Amino acid sequence: MSRPDTRSAWRAALALFPLALACGGASTPPPEIPPIDEEVEVEGPEARPVEETVRRMDLGVPQLIEMRSESPVVTIRVAFDAGSAEDPRGQEGLTRLAAKLMVEGGAGERSYRELTEALYPMAGAIDAATGRDQTVFVGRVHRDHLEEFYALFRDVLLAPRFEASDFERLQARAKSALTLELRGNDDEALGKAALQAMLYEGHPYAHPPLGTESGLEATTREAAAAQAGRVFCAGRAIVGVAGGYPEGFAARVLEDVAERDGEQCVGRIVLPEPEPRPTRVMLVEKDAASVAISMGMPIGVTRDHPDYAALTLAAAYLGQHRTFAGRLMQKMRGDRGLNYGDYAYVEHFDQEGWTRFPAPNRARRQQYFSIWIRPVQREQAHFALRMAVRELELFRERGLSAEDFERIRTFADRYYALYLQTESRRLGFAI
Repeated sequence: MSRPDTRSAWRAALALFPLALACGGASTPPPEIPPIDEEVEVEGPEARPVEETVRRMDLGVPQLIEMRSESPVVTIRVAFDAGSAEDPRGQEGLTRLAAKLMVEGGAGERSYRELTEALYPMAGAIDAATGRDQTVFVGRVHRDHLEEFYALFRDVLLAPRFEASDFERLQARAKSALTLELRGNDDEALGKAALQAMLYEGHPYAHPPLGTESGLEATTREAAAAQAGRVFCAGRAIVGVAGGYPEGFAARVLEDVAERDGEQCVGRIVLPEPEPRPTRVMLVEKDAASVAISMGMPIGVTRDHPDYAALTLAAAYLGQHRTFAGRLMQKMRGDRGLNYGDYAYVEHFDQEGWTRFPAPNRARRQQYFSIWIRPVQREQAHFALRMAVRELELFRERGLSAEDFERIRTFADRYYALYLQTESRRLGFAI
């Protein structure tokens, strides 16, 4: 039986393998966003020539994806190609803060409290999430309340108030999430953030969407409003509507999103390639009983690459997130009882809530391969690290047997269908 040869792709990718143990680390901030009619060079550790940003005339119009059904719940997703990579230098966290101000601040004629009180009786929800390259605004409501709900959702998108009291509240919450939660109380997430700070040092991806402590301190209400006007623009938007909505409703949403357009809109920055670096290790000492290990490397494969499907199967074979299908989980937890979970990823993974599935609308223009070992006792951490690296080296050398290939392909064919269990998720992945 024939099988695809993924070994050459892995051998090329594994030439460099930075590691992060536990977490921590500072990063160089990304460059300023330029006016739309100027060319831009994105500087990494060394200046390099890049293409110019998209000009104002090339921004285009929003795109529309419709998924009509008999479902009584209507979902609206408006995804903008704008994330924390667009944060101005010295104001890391600004893009996420601007999005949170839109959904958790006043809008139109209503204060945030009045907006919340209006949503409550209709069981409606409006939220936003920001990644490195995308920000998505999501609204969900029963179709019986769609008209009154959409009036609120439209105000959030087109008439946010950016009030000082809302800004101060959300700025303080972001600082708390960064310093008390991420840095102080979530070693596993901090380890992954530290890995990305190393992989993307001097790159716009280096800091988390939450930002940095100094960046959040430097942000202002006026800067947040201006950032929303610059990057949440119609030409960067994909509009998705799913559920039992009436005829013509999706087109109306598209027309309204098209109003997020103006002279302040700018094109996306052009990302530099991550700098090739030798193997590095970051250790962050904390008073904790366990160790979280993240390790990985940038790869030149995204979802539109011909090798994406093969590498996805390879990562699933090594360690599908929170399943026992992967070799790392079977060997490290199953055979040796070293720790709770051992997983591998061929792209950035943000878990959606308490599920085991990735959150949709977290697309990136550049990706990285990673392995996550969590949590492991201090005394076993070095051995666990060596074992994971050894398993990766064996896989690179031997590849997959025909039997393992058929097993993991059958598993993936069925398991990935679970990503689409709700209309909201199906809509998100369609976008």
